[in-house]
Amino acid sequence: MSLVVRQSRFLHYNAGAFVSNGETCLVDPGILAEEIKALRHDVGAVALVFVVLTHADWDHVLGPESLPQATTVAHESYARDLDPDGIRAVLARFEEQAGVRRDAPFDPPLPALTFAKSTELEVGDLELHLEHAPGHAASMLTIYEPRGADLWASDVMSDVEIPSIVDDLESYERTLGRIATLEIGTLVPGHGTPTSDRTEIRRRLDEDRGYLEQLRAAVESAVSVGSPLQETLGRCEAVALRRSEDDAITHRLNVEKVYADLGGDANPDEVGFVRAWKEAVRG
Repeated sequence: MSLVVRQSRFLHYNAGAFVSNGETCLVDPGILAEEIKALRHDVGAVALVFVVLTHADWDHVLGPESLPQATTVAHESYARDLDPDGIRAVLARFEEQAGVRRDAPFDPPLPALTFAKSTELEVGDLELHLEHAPGHAASMLTIYEPRGADLWASDVMSDVEIPSIVDDLESYERTLGRIATLEIGTLVPGHGTPTSDRTEIRRRLDEDRGYLEQLRAAVESAVSVGSPLQETLGRCEAVALRRSEDDAITHRLNVEKVYADLGGDANPDEVGFVRAWKEAVRG
């Protein structure tokens, strides 16, 4: 056993572990305390050497609270990406809806180890390659285990959602370009269905890259002729979505974000996922 994955009953969220020779590294260990406990049970009586947080989104930073003895690893931009007050507000509403009772306010974890571009972690006989993978989030990373060709892709290459560009389109494009150079035997997205079907892995990569290509072309065309944001949103309705109804909100936020970043007449702090996060925090 080298890769263990456990999916939450919320958000199609994947938590997991790399296990080798009596040691384990947990990845985004879970949303609920009971899920984190179940993951620890899945990996067995092995030493917990690392907990990797793939990025600073609220649902990916909850594990260390239940694992205070673990060495937490994240990208060096994690702390800058973190919004503790916003996370506490969003988490409080989520836990209320989920029926979770909390004894003390959540304190978002800070990593003990960080890195800039890449680093390697030794877990038993495994060598985990951590790479900065911005685009969805500035702090996002991926984990690649070359012996098994296992890729923990974080919040890209999902089968249940289109790319969400919280950080930067160009960075997202570069991240997918780097992933395209890897031999991937097993893919684990942050949200969605893990797969070892190489045809499916290639399909997801091609679909994500194709979506970003269409999005860029449509927004660049609109910005070049001075189209306002509302008109640009209309121009981008032709961009192919994986599941048009379910993906429509994410697509709109992507258009807003890319429109502002490419020089359209919009305030970057009032559109896209920045706007959506502010609304989520306010409730």
